[in-house]
Amino acid sequence: MTVPPEAQQHQADRAAQAAATAAAVRSVWMAADPEDLEGSWLAGAMLAAELIHAGQVAAASSAEPWLTQETGPGEGAVDPETAAAAAAGDLTIPLLYPLLIAFNRLRRGFSVAMSILSGAAFLEMVTRSLVADAGRIADMAGMIARPRVVSYVRVVHLPACARCIILAGNEYSLSDGFMRHPRCDCTLAPRRPGDTWELASPEALFGQMDPAQQRRAFGQAGADAIREGADIGQVVNARRGMTTKTLYRREVQATSEGTTRRGLYAARRKRFEKAVGTRFGESTRARARTKAVRLMPEEIYRLADGDRDHAIRLLRKNAYIV
Repeated sequence: MTVPPEAQQHQADRAAQAAATAAAVRSVWMAADPEDLEGSWLAGAMLAAELIHAGQVAAASSAEPWLTQETGPGEGAVDPETAAAAAAGDLTIPLLYPLLIAFNRLRRGFSVAMSILSGAAFLEMVTRSLVADAGRIADMAGMIARPRVVSYVRVVHLPACARCIILAGNEYSLSDGFMRHPRCDCTLAPRRPGDTWELASPEALFGQMDPAQQRRAFGQAGADAIREGADIGQVVNARRGMTTKTLYRREVQATSEGTTRRGLYAARRKRFEKAVGTRFGESTRARARTKAVRLMPEEIYRLADGDRDHAIRLLRKNAYIV
C-alpha cells in the first residue's frame, strides 16, 4: 500500500488551515488605505499577527490527536503554543516586507493596485509557510515523544514543486531536519518497525501528473528529458545554480535596497518593532531570546543520540511536551 490515507488526510487538513489563515491575513492587508498605506497597515499589523498565531496554534493542535490515533499516546502531550512560538520567531520582518514590496513597486512605476497585490502575494506566502512550519514542528515533537516511532517519511501531495517531488517518500531519521521552501505543504508520516506500506517514489508521482503539470513543475525540457528516461533527481538538481537569498531559514526573493542604518528598511522596521513587537505582552527582543535557547525537535533527537529518555527530558525542558 502507499502512504497511509490518514497521513494524506492530515496533510490536506494542514494545507486547508494554512490557506484559510493566509486568506484572513491577506484580507487585513487588502483593507489598508491606499492613501495611507503605511499608517493603515501599521494599525492592522497587530491583527495580522494574531491571525497568524491563531493559525499556527490550530495547525499544531492537530498533531497530538492524529499521532495518538496512529501510534498511541506519547510520553507527554505536544504543546501547540510552544510549537507556534518556535515557528513564528520575530514577526516584524514578515509583516514589514509586504509594505516594502509595495513601495518598491510604486517607485518603479507600478499602479497602486498592482503594488498592493504584490505585497499581498508575499504576505500570503509567508503566512502559509509559518502555519505549515508550526504544524511540522508539533508533528516532529510528537513523534520523538513516541517510542514506537523510529523515523519519518515525507508525504508529498500533487500538485507540488520539483524539489518536493524528488524527495517524495524519502525516509529520514528523527534527527534530520525537514527541508522545505516557502508555501511548502509537505508533511511527515511516522514510521514504525514492521510498517509495510511502500514509499511513494518521485517517478510514481511524475507518472500521475498530466503533461501540463509536468511542464509547470520541471519545465518543458526537464519534463521531456524525464519522459525519455533521464534521472529525475539529476534533472532537478541541475538547476541549483539559480540564485536566492535566505531570510529566517526560508528562501525568498529579497533586496538589499534601503537596508542601511539610514535606509527605508531600517526606519520602518523600528516602527514595526514598536507596533507588533509587544504581541501578547512580550517584547520582540525577549521573544527572540526565548527562541534562541529553545532547541528544535530534530536537534533534540540528535543530541539525545538514541537515548529516548534523554530526548523526552529535552522535549520537556524546551516546552514541546507537557
